[in-house]
Amino acid sequence: MLGLAVVGGAAAGLSVIFPDPRVSEVSGPSVAPSPSPEPIPTPVTRYLSALKRGQGIHGPEKIFGRAYSALKILSAVPLTNYRHTSELRIAVSVVGHINELQIIDPFVGKAIHTLNLPDERGHGIDSMVWDESRQRLYLSVDGSILAWNPAIPKQFTTLVDVEGASTVYELRLDSNGNLWGGTHPLGASFHYNVTSKKLRVFDRVAKDTDYIRRLALDGRGRVWMGTGSRNPRLFTFEAKQPGTVREINLPVDVAHGFIGSINPIGHYLAVTVSSVSEQLILDTRTMKWRDPVTRIWASREISKASSGRFFSITSGHLHSTSLQGMADSQIGKVEASGVLCIIPQDGHILIVSTTSDGVLCETFDLSLHRVRVARKIRLTASAIKIQSLLGHSDGNIYIGGYKANGIAALNPETGVRWNSGDDERVINQIEGMVEYNQDKTYIGSYGSADLVLMETSQNNADRKYDRIARLLTDYSQSRPFGWAANASSVFFGTVPEYGVSGGVLGKIDPATDTVSWILDGDGKGFIEGHSIIGLAADESHLYGTTSLRNGYGIDDTKGQATVFKMHIASRKIVWQVSPISSAQALYSPAIIGGWLAVADLQGVALLDLESGALKKRHVVNNVKNTSYRPGWLSADMRATPDGQKMVHTAAGEVTVIDYVSGTTHSVVSTRRQDRFGTRLTVGADGQVYGTLNQTALVQFSLTPEVA
Repeated sequence: MLGLAVVGGAAAGLSVIFPDPRVSEVSGPSVAPSPSPEPIPTPVTRYLSALKRGQGIHGPEKIFGRAYSALKILSAVPLTNYRHTSELRIAVSVVGHINELQIIDPFVGKAIHTLNLPDERGHGIDSMVWDESRQRLYLSVDGSILAWNPAIPKQFTTLVDVEGASTVYELRLDSNGNLWGGTHPLGASFHYNVTSKKLRVFDRVAKDTDYIRRLALDGRGRVWMGTGSRNPRLFTFEAKQPGTVREINLPVDVAHGFIGSINPIGHYLAVTVSSVSEQLILDTRTMKWRDPVTRIWASREISKASSGRFFSITSGHLHSTSLQGMADSQIGKVEASGVLCIIPQDGHILIVSTTSDGVLCETFDLSLHRVRVARKIRLTASAIKIQSLLGHSDGNIYIGGYKANGIAALNPETGVRWNSGDDERVINQIEGMVEYNQDKTYIGSYGSADLVLMETSQNNADRKYDRIARLLTDYSQSRPFGWAANASSVFFGTVPEYGVSGGVLGKIDPATDTVSWILDGDGKGFIEGHSIIGLAADESHLYGTTSLRNGYGIDDTKGQATVFKMHIASRKIVWQVSPISSAQALYSPAIIGGWLAVADLQGVALLDLESGALKKRHVVNNVKNTSYRPGWLSADMRATPDGQKMVHTAAGEVTVIDYVSGTTHSVVSTRRQDRFGTRLTVGADGQVYGTLNQTALVQFSLTPEVA
């Protein structure tokens, strides 16, 4: 049987290294052969033999529910005149799949409702707006608009599905009580008449954008829209004449990114844009830009106007700004850091901000120029969707969460769970991870393509997190998906920033925790127009797979996904092939049994390591590559440490490939509503782990039950 050679901990990361049976000496412990009445084919023959469909495997072995539980607050909206009592409540939206909406009483200091969105409507609140006259909170969830009535707190009503929109952004209410918002990927705004229940989606505002992420209504009946991801721009139209759209040229040139916020302030409009720290100020009477505001408003949040002024916070101080001349004054200290909303009231200002376990409500007395009352309110954590997995030699499965900060861990042997501490402020959504050794694990964090070192220790409280590089600024990268390691180096591959084409390939020196080199093809990508989404390494060569999907907001590159082999020392490509004509993305390369195995949606392809020639393709399901847009991790594949079995997952289907018996087995859940995800990893116990219903970790059973 095969011997196991784990090089630099790579078996616990996104690439698994198995020995080549054509090499006489293999480092690492050998694995004794399992007894069998039949002669076992040689390893080379075994992987190339035809596979037969075997009986199904019913259900995973173990399920660990809510594997990543955390509290991350997205936004807060004041509910004025709540239930016609002249009282104030705050609606708080939370990332995750339960407890997404929580209603708090800021003056009593407690949560009064913790609510779950209906499962059939999706998860995650993208925007909220309060209709005081109707006593309704409107929420956008994916491409739908829901309404919540505080008199019937457990019930949500679907108002409308915005056809063609996967996301509805920035709900706003006009003076007639009608809803406006922006969309993706339509790149258009819409209007919904709450009374007549009529929806009108307007035309795409520009050919080069799929996004209207920001939208505002001013006091003169105008709608303002902010776009991205290429060439972020500002547009406006009269609400009564939506067909006449005017572009307002920004006073700065920004190649890609987004309009970050739009705030009408009297006859001014405050606009923020990616990579520009100042607030840009437009005089809407003359449509000319005046001097920008250089004092950054925390979280870009400002209050509504009150007595001819508005309020904002900078560096722990509350400021008052005049609507007329934008005259600014500092009026007192506050504790707020992650500001959610600023609410002027009679003689005081209520400031709501985030804490590690909820929100802080500070009542600032304008006559005393100080905070008079501060109340901390604990909120309930949510179950976070699993975004990434890493089986680690310390026995943990490390977990990255969708839209979540930090990292979680679950030990499947002991059941012990752990989340990174409140002082961890480096890691955002994790796209990929790799273990170099027991002391060092490297993490790819989404948003700015941050490369993060997690210094692993047995005491979780003592773990350290250091950002060693940020690839957004110099290389316009966003998501480090591909990771691999050998005995001396760690390698990464990336997906580019919004509106950008072409990922980069790089190397980290673990001895110094610095980036040794980055290859970006003169700005076009290491493989021009391709994202680098999978890597595997031995001591002399690096192998990678690509996707034709670029950063969001730009068309996919034409052609087929590729597999490449690069000589590490010279950084020269040895070969580059497109083994599957129907595949625009290839995933999870692994050196196994002397071959390079790569996954697509339909199965596993085996390539010759020396030439890249396709030697065998195992189609294991009925999924078609052409049925889906190319992804970044729409399929995954992992082999067991002995190399005898492989698990493949795509489109909710999980298949176990048994290379000894020459059979494939579908993993079938015993519950009809269950759906498997595409993230896989191999634990220190040799078991293969994946995801179920987005938030649960599962250990797969790899053998059918004997009747």
